[in-house]
Amino acid sequence: MGKKNLNIFALTFLFCSTPFAAQPASLTLEQRFVHAQAGDFIVTAQENNYSLLFIRSITADTLLLEEISVPAHQVDVKKIQWKEWVSNKAPGHTSWTLYEIDRKSDKLIECFSFSKNGWLFLDESEQFLTRLLSLQLNLVPNKDRKKIGPLPVSNEEDRRALWNPPLIVEGKKIAKPSFDVLKVQWPDDNSRLSCCNIELYFANDFPFPYWLEVQSPHYAFKMRTIDSGHNLFSPMAGSMPHRAPHILSLAQKGIDRWKLSIKTPPYFQKLQLFVIDLTEESKATIPIPFIAQNGTNPEEMVLEMATVDLNKILQNQHRYRWVLIPEGSSEIYVESEEIFIWNQS
Repeated sequence: MGKKNLNIFALTFLFCSTPFAAQPASLTLEQRFVHAQAGDFIVTAQENNYSLLFIRSITADTLLLEEISVPAHQVDVKKIQWKEWVSNKAPGHTSWTLYEIDRKSDKLIECFSFSKNGWLFLDESEQFLTRLLSLQLNLVPNKDRKKIGPLPVSNEEDRRALWNPPLIVEGKKIAKPSFDVLKVQWPDDNSRLSCCNIELYFANDFPFPYWLEVQSPHYAFKMRTIDSGHNLFSPMAGSMPHRAPHILSLAQKGIDRWKLSIKTPPYFQKLQLFVIDLTEESKATIPIPFIAQNGTNPEEMVLEMATVDLNKILQNQHRYRWVLIPEGSSEIYVESEEIFIWNQS
């Protein structure tokens, strides 16, 4: 699926955080997720890597997940204290990523890589999350669950014990754990996961699955948990880094309207447009009314301003510069490189 994709475990957690009204009350995954707390973490083994995923923060509107990956040869799992390792900024890690999720729309808002000091962008072919969010999870009854031991002979009652993965909390293995098993089939989409069955094992009120298994004739994958716990917090200070809007080109000057093309992340729902009067000594900042239209590419918008409005606001032969400010943001302020002279019409 490629390095740019969200880790399949992170994706699965996001999927499993979604409420499904059609499920019986006992299987409402949102009820399980309600118990999630900042600091809940899980460490999984996948091929030759370990991945630590934890909840950085959670509100009614947003969820921040932080994920750190490290090659297996860089840590000794018999000795490592994962909280201490994270607090020391995860020596030996190869990636450290922060995911911001809108809990109301169940969509990924932003993805930032601390290790690359920049944002990660996923095109539509890599947006497995939106597909996962549209699928239906079903409880696997005990009779269909994986068992321990060989199949019984014909007509003999199956008395085998249920198979369960290890349950490890803060480095300690829990005896006789109990799990709920949920299952989903991936759609036929010609991807590696096409038509695969995915099983997930959940314990108690913990939000993360302790075991994930992908089953199909053409692809198999297992993710096992090697530790889990609570009260793990990030040494990375600050909130989720957000991209600033930016102005794409010079304003297009029409007879009855002006157009300004911009690019803005979708989490800035409302923008404010101003001009700075460079002719005035006070450098006054003047609000400009506009109508926003969607552009031709994702995140692009066209701000349309009526010339009649501009004639009322701007002074003839004064020099101006555009300014964009996301509404409600005190940190982001974008000035255009373009300086224009207003000619009264």
